[in-house]
Parts: sequence; C-alpha cells; structure tokens
Amino acid sequence: MASLYEAGWRQGSIVIATLPFDGVVLDPSGQVVRALRDHGRWAVASQECDLDLTNVDDPSPTIELRAVHTDDPPYDWGLRSARFRLTESEYVTADDARTHVSPAVLAALLAAGAERQEPTPARSRAFAIWLGLRYDRPALEPHLVPLAKRIADEVRRRQGRPIAARVRDVLMQFDDSSDPLRFSLFAVVDDARDVEAVREWLAGVASRVPTDLGLGDELEAAPPDRISLQLIEQSYAADVTQLTWRPGKPEPEGA
Repeated sequence: MASLYEAGWRQGSIVIATLPFDGVVLDPSGQVVRALRDHGRWAVASQECDLDLTNVDDPSPTIELRAVHTDDPPYDWGLRSARFRLTESEYVTADDARTHVSPAVLAALLAAGAERQEPTPARSRAFAIWLGLRYDRPALEPHLVPLAKRIADEVRRRQGRPIAARVRDVLMQFDDSSDPLRFSLFAVVDDARDVEAVREWLAGVASRVPTDLGLGDELEAAPPDRISLQLIEQSYAADVTQLTWRPGKPEPEGA
C-alpha cells in the first residue's frame, strides 16, 4: 500500500474541502462546552517523514491540518511572524485551532473531487521552519517596542511598490548597549541579482526611523542560501504580529 508521501502529499499541501475543527470554550452560563466550526481550506502540517511512514488507508486521525486563510494576506512571507504565507494569497496563523484527520479521509476527499494544491519545495521547507520557530521564538523586550513598531511601519510602506515582490522577509536585530539604541536590518530576497537594490531600499527604511528611537547600523540583503541559522534564530520579524499585542490594547507591549 502506498504512503501519503508516495501519493503526493507534502508538508504544506493545501486541500480545499469543508472539514470541522474543535475548540473548548465557556458558554454564557459558565459551562465548559465544545465549539465546533467548519472551514473550507486546509494545509498539511505533519512532517514529511511521517507522511512517508503512513499508509493512505490508515484509519487513525494522525495527520495534522492547519486552517488556511485568503482574506487580507500578510505583506511578506512571514518566516518569523504569527502569520505565514504558503502562496501569494494563502496563509496560516499561529493561534488558529487545528484538526487531525486520518489518511483515509485525505484519500476519500481526493476521490470525491476535492482540489489539492502542492507547495513549491522552497515554501514547504519554509513552512517546516516556521512551524518550529513558532514554539521557540525570541520575546521582544518592552523598551524595544517603539523602535520595532516604527521599523515595521516603514517596511510595510513598501506594499504596492516593485521592491515588494523582491523581498521575502525583513529581519531586525537590536543593540541596546548604546544610547540611542542601534538596529540592524537583514532582507531575504529571492534573487541574488536584487541584493543591491534591496540594500538601498533598506537604507531608505532606516533613514526614516527617528534618531531618538534608534540608529541604523548594519543593513544587508541576501538570498536564502546566504542566510545563516544564527541570524534566523537571533532576529525578530519586521512585523508587529511578532510582538505581544494584548486584546483591547491599541499598541503592542512586548514580552
């Protein structure tokens, strides 16, 4: 019997089908109740080694699915953000409920005509990294929040400009041993030929940050194969969804 991997399923594969997923909440009377909702688009979150070890007719609900959204997608890929783009317009969020299905369910959905979309190898790898980082991401200290938010605002202004299509993610690092604070920006680009143009764009972002908040230090751009694991682990996303933003509060508060 073929495995899910042999049948074409990958981490990040999107299946368009209406499935339920559960949550547990308090009702108005204070009783613990089951909250059951339906959703129509899902991404496979299980690792590919597990997909390769699981037969397509297995009846056990062992395959994790994440709800996929298409409304208001994030402006960048979001490798270190709370929202991660799987495609140009489809994304998953870190705080969504999730569901588990059996491999047999996935096979039955395809047999019934459900559409399956395959991720590019690069996005599948990035999805695996994102899933790991969501459980081991750095917490931004409160005194860094004003500077991080201003950088995020300036990065977001690229939306609608040609440069936006060339930048996958922007990462931030801070040095709070000096006064004022110093910050460095690192852009991940898809094409090495765009490095110089993107570095100039980063310089523009840094120049629009008020000096009383922080001074730009190192500004670099590189393709994914030149980005170190150390940089990924020690950086923050230039996206306010990376910050702690409590419900009902107008501004993020940090860790």
